[in-house]
Amino acid sequence: MKKTRILILLAILIASPAWGEGTAPQPPSTMVSPLPSETKSMDLRYVNLPPDNLQRVRLSSTDVNRIVCNVGEIKDVVHSREKGLIIKVSGNSVFLKFQVFEGQQQLTYSTNPAEIYLTCGGAIYSMIVEPMRIPSVTVSLADIKDSFKENAVLFKGLALEEKLSKLIKFAYTDEIPASFDVKTPAELGDTSPTEKLPALDIHLMRVVRVVGEGLLLKEYIVYADRDLEVRELDFMSFVERPAAVALDSTTMKTDGRYRLFVVGYSVSRWQGGLN
Repeated sequence: MKKTRILILLAILIASPAWGEGTAPQPPSTMVSPLPSETKSMDLRYVNLPPDNLQRVRLSSTDVNRIVCNVGEIKDVVHSREKGLIIKVSGNSVFLKFQVFEGQQQLTYSTNPAEIYLTCGGAIYSMIVEPMRIPSVTVSLADIKDSFKENAVLFKGLALEEKLSKLIKFAYTDEIPASFDVKTPAELGDTSPTEKLPALDIHLMRVVRVVGEGLLLKEYIVYADRDLEVRELDFMSFVERPAAVALDSTTMKTDGRYRLFVVGYSVSRWQGGLN
């Protein structure tokens, strides 16, 4: 299998019949999907938060959440007290709890989002925290200024389609730049990193985030239960805002092992910044 094949198989949001209709795979396309206009909340047990851009982060409404500064102590925390946030600062950590209201027969948990601004390592981090009935979340305040610059150099002058191809090639050849943020499902708090399609067993291996470019790549390992033909479009739903999909083969054999790459727009790209 040639390493260049993954770029040839690049198929981006082209019209095609649905899974199972027995049609042949569509030819490669150079079409790209438009940037989504709406924002999306980050919803992970462990969140890497970049500075300077207002981000939405889902936190636990029932448990104590933690925000960590990785480059020193947290100097300032600004928030609206009337939004019902209970905040304690300790060294490089902020512990945050949404207020719980006690009624006559049951507890009422907050559903109101609130804005928080923190100073960490000389940078300002801004977030809208949304209370959700989920387990405790740890937010890591990332020091990523150097990653910004390095990634800007890597993708300078490239069209979006070229950036997508280059990102997939980095992952396919396992030559991922150090400026990219790479996480395993376990590091992201994903306890069941699998996807399902007929006759396929699909496992998430890693998530690669390109700081400053607003792109996020998910790499999967795919096992086939029988011989079949697949299309890149069959896997578009694996990210919230898909941009590109690539496979090392669209012809799958029984018990075969294949690599799948799905690229989407990350949260801050939707907001006009980074993620």
